[in-house]
Amino acid sequence: MLRRKVGLVCSSGGHFFELYSLRALWEKWDRFWVTFSATDTCYHLQGERVYWAFSPTNRSIKNFVRNLILAIKILLKERPMVIISTGAGVAVPFLYVGRIMGAKTVFIESMTRIGELSLSGKLVYPFVHHFFVQWPKAVKKYAKAKFLGQVI
Repeated sequence: MLRRKVGLVCSSGGHFFELYSLRALWEKWDRFWVTFSATDTCYHLQGERVYWAFSPTNRSIKNFVRNLILAIKILLKERPMVIISTGAGVAVPFLYVGRIMGAKTVFIESMTRIGELSLSGKLVYPFVHHFFVQWPKAVKKYAKAKFLGQVI
């Protein structure tokens, strides 16, 4: 029998807050988190299964490679059915590896992105199964994008 497991991947701060706010979406699933060790994540994720990713990820090739290796290790161990991410850079290797391994992949673009995608959004847009934006304007520009409302 397949286990219904979801991987929740995001940076700390606003990206974490947006994904954490979607609790109704993930709370009934067997889940694990991949994020950065920070005050907000350490506090809110007490009692959750958490893997700490390498940061900073902003245009850091070294940490991209480190997180790519981490993604392979974690996803081989956890085998999630779905990976959901609100970004930022840590999302890219996990969504790529997850897609290759057969997981459904979901990216939710940041609320701060009204008409243009973030760098992470641009990198995962062609590969993810579902790409959500939080402003209707973005749907007009990106055919694959779906708008269902705002997270916060």
